[in-house]
Amino acid sequence: MAHDVLVIGAGPAGIASAYFLEQAGISYKVVDKAHIIASTWARLYPSLRLNTSRFFSHLPGQKFPLHYGLFATGKQYHAYLRDYISKHDFNIRLGVTVDRVWQDGDYWRVKWHTENDSGEDVYRAIISASGRFNKPLLPRIEGMDVFNGQILHAQDYLDPAPFFDKRVMVVGNGPSGVDIASELGNTFACKPVYLSQRTGVVLRPRYPFGLPKHLWKIISEKLPDFIGDPLYNKITSIKYNDKQMQGIKTPSNEQESSAAGGTRGWELVEAVRDGRVKSVDGPIKFTKDSVIVENGERYAVDAVIMATGYGFSLYDYLDVDITAYDKYGWPLRLDELDEGGERQVKGYPGLYLVGVFYQGKGAMYNFNTEGAQAVNEIRARLNDVPPYQPKKTHNSMAKALSGD
Repeated sequence: MAHDVLVIGAGPAGIASAYFLEQAGISYKVVDKAHIIASTWARLYPSLRLNTSRFFSHLPGQKFPLHYGLFATGKQYHAYLRDYISKHDFNIRLGVTVDRVWQDGDYWRVKWHTENDSGEDVYRAIISASGRFNKPLLPRIEGMDVFNGQILHAQDYLDPAPFFDKRVMVVGNGPSGVDIASELGNTFACKPVYLSQRTGVVLRPRYPFGLPKHLWKIISEKLPDFIGDPLYNKITSIKYNDKQMQGIKTPSNEQESSAAGGTRGWELVEAVRDGRVKSVDGPIKFTKDSVIVENGERYAVDAVIMATGYGFSLYDYLDVDITAYDKYGWPLRLDELDEGGERQVKGYPGLYLVGVFYQGKGAMYNFNTEGAQAVNEIRARLNDVPPYQPKKTHNSMAKALSGD
């Protein structure tokens, strides 16, 4: 066993984990099936901008350049990650696919392959940092197989240019759907872009009362709890009013908890107001040249972009017993983790998750806190679990295998 810890994933969560492992002096290796670091961030639509401010989004020891502003773009963030890697001597191997991870007593076995090689290794601890956004979910809707137009996932939307002079429908009520529909509408005002949503969207201002939400977070934390907590709750509850949201599908009170409500600014409001984006119901059926939505209306379109989210990829390679899932298909075991919870997966000593908690101060901040916490737990584990010693092969067996 060449290293004590394997980190799966060379995105920001894996990079943060590598930083803290380096600081702790723990032997480790980071692997990723892609051939570039942070591959998810390398493939982004132009208008994507972080919903978390610069105050909480950087990795340990290196803040964002000032010209990034308060909210870095996705492409700026990827450039930042590349620069961060160049300044550290992290042990990262790209182009390595992890096929299976399973428990073997106090240790973890890992089966892997590359284009030219394959193998099996043993580690005293595993950090899964493979992310929540690398397994696109494309729902099956009646008639998709007969539709003559183009159907693609938001992951494959890289630029508005291929959709010039096309009739486009974007499906999804999350940040990607709102961003892509707004970008297309603002780029090609010659025809409306249809934003198709089942539950609608709750839009919140990017700068409530003139300041980003995270700056309000900093302010509220410096105040006494009886003042700071109500203040921050008030700030995070602000949303655009009914008049501003006119023409945009909004959720009922019962649906609001499951509707998207990230901080996205004013772009969609302007696009709908000016007729560049039209908000419509969710899709129920495709025909050869159109999409039928829940209220029975039919829209002739040339392309449909499915901004329908991502599945959790951890359990594609991790051989553990997960029998319960929530209504969204996420393993319930993840629900046992919270901002202050252990990173070790309950019931599986030596297995740690980094990059799964997206609440509080945001994913980027949590990458750092989760990485530091996982490494602290691993440090304690390494004191209890000795380095792995391969079993010695009996001499007669060795001779038999060698043909002697």
